[in-house]
Amino acid sequence: MSRRGHWGVTAISAAGIMFMILGLTAVALPAPQEGAQLLQLDSQHAVNVMDVAGSFVLGLGLILTWIGSRLWNRHLQA
Repeated sequence: MSRRGHWGVTAISAAGIMFMILGLTAVALPAPQEGAQLLQLDSQHAVNVMDVAGSFVLGLGLILTWIGSRLWNRHLQA
C-alpha cells in the first residue's frame, strides 16, 4: 500500500475516535441540555433527543474505527 494509504487509515481512525468522543459527550450532557424528551421510561428515566443523537454518533465512530482497523489489517497481510 502506498504512503497515501497510510494517511487514509489514519484519517479514518482519527475521525472515528473524534466521533466517539463527540457521541459520549452528547450522551453525558446534563438534563437541561438534552433537548426534547422522546420517551419516558419511568419517573426518573427518559430518552431525549441528544441521547439518540449521541448514540448514533458513537455508533458511527465505532464503525469508522472498525473500518480503519480492517484496512490496516489488509495492509499488513499484503
